[in-house]
Amino acid sequence: MQHRNHLSNKERHSISRLIKLLRTKTILQGGLVTMSRTCGQSGCKCYRGEKHVSIYLSARNGKKRKMIYIPPPLETMVNEWVKTWKEMEKLLSEVSSESMKRLLNKKES
Repeated sequence: MQHRNHLSNKERHSISRLIKLLRTKTILQGGLVTMSRTCGQSGCKCYRGEKHVSIYLSARNGKKRKMIYIPPPLETMVNEWVKTWKEMEKLLSEVSSESMKRLLNKKES
């Protein structure tokens, strides 16, 4: 195993943050979507134009996209899981960018 001394400070920080997130947080790939709909019951408020608002998780299952209803008590928890995923994507992008710089420097020398 190679020591991390050859990595930039930014890359070491990003990797450390990634490892910490993996160890301590739940991650969920996808996005939260707010959808408004009508139920069709004649006496309901949505019949008068006040649609029902619901939160869904938009996620891929293989090649297909799924919309999964998220009940109100779970919205905050699922939102945190999705935020963790997005933070990890950002950190991975930073690590990749630093690796690209290192590759280009080695190629030039």
